Amino acid sequence: MRLLHAAFLFPLLTVPAFVTPAPAQTAPPAGAAHHARRGAADHFADANTTHDGRLTLDQAKAGYKSIAKSFARIDVNHQGYVTMDDIKAWRAAKKAARLAAKHAASDEGTPPLAPRPITGSSAMEAPGGTVIPGAVQPARTGVDLPVAPPDPPHSS
Repeated sequence: MRLLHAAFLFPLLTVPAFVTPAPAQTAPPAGAAHHARRGAADHFADANTTHDGRLTLDQAKAGYKSIAKSFARIDVNHQGYVTMDDIKAWRAAKKAARLAAKHAASDEGTPPLAPRPITGSSAMEAPGGTVIPGAVQPARTGVDLPVAPPDPPHSS
């Protein structure tokens, strides 16, 4: 019986002579190399044709157009060139401003916090609800219960 199954399956598993193999993938042309995402340091290095660590406006226009657009804002000392540190500082300031604006927009709808009376170890409430500064409140654990009035002084 096994031989019969093998006889039926063998023609299915072999490749017929008229089927040609798939063509091998050809390599991309020499000029079309795969471009991975490049970092700012790579762009800076390519644009800095003098290799002195300073990028002038002309170099930025030729090789780092996104920096050329904001060159005046990045060059805060008006030196005529920017360094990689200047670019990093500018990007960090941009990010901080963006986050501050985002937080300010989200805080517009929330009401301001109401002040609360001072409680804890540096103050203690008197029976009338006033705060006695400097009075030490005993440490408590568990549920925060209202403060009991202080014991009257003992006379001896």
